[in-house]
Amino acid sequence: MQFRIVSADFSLLVLDADSSAVLPGCGYHFGMASSRFRHILNAAKESPGDAVTLLTVAAIVVVTLLDMFEVISLSQEFLSGAAVVVLSAFLLTLLGSRKAAVEQKKVLHGVEADLNAIKRDIEIRGAGAHVIEIPQGEIDGRLVELLSSANSWHFRGGLGGWQRSAALPHLATIMNRDISYSMHILNPADEDLCRRYASYRASAGQRAGTTDPENVRDELLALLYAVAWYNERTRIKVEVSFLRSYSPLRYDLSDAGLIVTVPDMQERAIYAPAGGWYCTSVRDEMDQASKALPAAVLPSGEGMFPQQWGDVRAQHVREVLEAVGVRPGRLSDQPSRSLLTGWADSSSLNFEKIASLPFRGRSN
Repeated sequence: MQFRIVSADFSLLVLDADSSAVLPGCGYHFGMASSRFRHILNAAKESPGDAVTLLTVAAIVVVTLLDMFEVISLSQEFLSGAAVVVLSAFLLTLLGSRKAAVEQKKVLHGVEADLNAIKRDIEIRGAGAHVIEIPQGEIDGRLVELLSSANSWHFRGGLGGWQRSAALPHLATIMNRDISYSMHILNPADEDLCRRYASYRASAGQRAGTTDPENVRDELLALLYAVAWYNERTRIKVEVSFLRSYSPLRYDLSDAGLIVTVPDMQERAIYAPAGGWYCTSVRDEMDQASKALPAAVLPSGEGMFPQQWGDVRAQHVREVLEAVGVRPGRLSDQPSRSLLTGWADSSSLNFEKIASLPFRGRSN
């Protein structure tokens, strides 16, 4: 007796019931069927719903053919029950597939939204972008990047705490070339300006100890001693200009770019890469302002600047600050006058306190 079996490609394979031998040509067809079966399995992995549908239809066809050729004999009740079971399985699979499709659609919508956001970000951050807004968490990393490639540095803004703790110590490690350092800060001898800036810092919720006028003055004086010490003991070449007004914006500018921050540590910052119009314009603005703003005349002399910053004492700070002069402009021919006048007179200052500030936050 012979059985006719339908292969995966619907060609007939003839098997001898009295022998295990396969008739000529069956090996080839069996290999083809095996290959197609593997293909079906791969397709089932990608689309389970389609696979169940295919298997359901195949099962119905096989059972029908077996019953038609009387290979097996099935009752009407069995066929009806089987049909109900198969149909139920099919419907459940269909519902599951639709649920998966809904979830997939939600995911696709989310991906599409993310892609649109990335696209907008790329449009802003493109190669030709002149200004990039960066999140608060990226600010420190960006500042370190600017420092790592700096041949020069410009700073304009607050009390210079980060300059003392990070920027100046890092620039001081460069020993094979001079580093130009331009700094625009408030004049510590301007009492009204210090009071207004202290009031602003208090309203902005800044760190304790920097929100009253005397502390603002002392922080600025400590910053002056710090830059004078680095100017004397390292390859940093400092120029200090005194601003006539304060701004919430703080600028850190190197050869690689510009970062603009505000006192609020939770706010984002602006990054402008070098070569863009904004970075170039800010650099030019600061260079031009340096020519017109009152300029500090820093003293020199090894006796006032110990070799090791940890050896700095109140007397060193006093001698330096009393020797700092102020010229009306960097290009002015007028003689300089003493910085420590008015409410910043030596008799009004606590030099022990000021001496504790120039290198605060420096780790080495």
